[in-house]
Amino acid sequence: MFTDTESEILSSTWALSEQHAQAWLLMVAQILQGKNQPVPTKEVQKESRSFIIDQHGNPIDPEEHPHTPNGSIGVIKIAGPMIKTGNWWRWGAEELMAIAHNFDRDPNIIGHLWLNDSGGGSVNAIAPYRQFQKKKTKPLVSLADMSASANIYANVGSDRFFAQNNISSMFGSIGVMATIFDYSGWLKAMGIEEHVIYAVQSSFKHKSYNEALKGKYENFKKEHLNPLAIQFQEFVKSQRPKLKTDVEGILEGKMFYAEEALEIGLIDGIMDFEEAVEQVKFLAQVRTYMSN
Repeated sequence: MFTDTESEILSSTWALSEQHAQAWLLMVAQILQGKNQPVPTKEVQKESRSFIIDQHGNPIDPEEHPHTPNGSIGVIKIAGPMIKTGNWWRWGAEELMAIAHNFDRDPNIIGHLWLNDSGGGSVNAIAPYRQFQKKKTKPLVSLADMSASANIYANVGSDRFFAQNNISSMFGSIGVMATIFDYSGWLKAMGIEEHVIYAVQSSFKHKSYNEALKGKYENFKKEHLNPLAIQFQEFVKSQRPKLKTDVEGILEGKMFYAEEALEIGLIDGIMDFEEAVEQVKFLAQVRTYMSN
């Protein structure tokens, strides 16, 4: 069981590309300044992130087809910052993978196609994707415009991993970072003095976190960031055996455009949506042949 401070540490440990992290700076600054953020009305609904297509790549209307046609493919979009548990405006990994499990159990669906455009997200969002990949019974093809950091972690274990184009598609940012906010100055300015008291028997509780607030980051990196980064690196290497690990920055957070990502072995190719559909169908045929 975590205290509020421990939960804050865990929730602030992210694997997010710098380009995407910067996009949130204005919102964070406004929140810290006490400015109100827009609240949605009850009519607001999350954009659909999953659908089913036929073998030609055409979306299937559930009202016209109450039962999934044989040979269909389940499609899931993984876009924007990744989180574990969904909220009113963003899909969480648990929600998306619940849909993926339903696709996997549907006897008329032959495989999965994930469409990615994400710079990464929270570390705790990764496990649901990995758990699904361990249990799935049908082929999974991942197609990405942007796939960075936590999104790489979630997709590198797919049966095939492709770039959507050779213009904007980027891959990498294999690394871990954390952002910690020190609210003490703000509280003091409001006339609030905070006293945090620990039991004598709890001398290591929040120790590295409190040191980090004082600018001493070594223990925090040692306890929280470095183990995650090493695990991340080892997993990518295990899933991409032809990865050219001697390329500068490949395992240390550098980003690569599609053609270079293909050259160094981070992805399997560059193709459009229709070609990715054909890949799912091909892998499904191979699976059926091997089963027989």
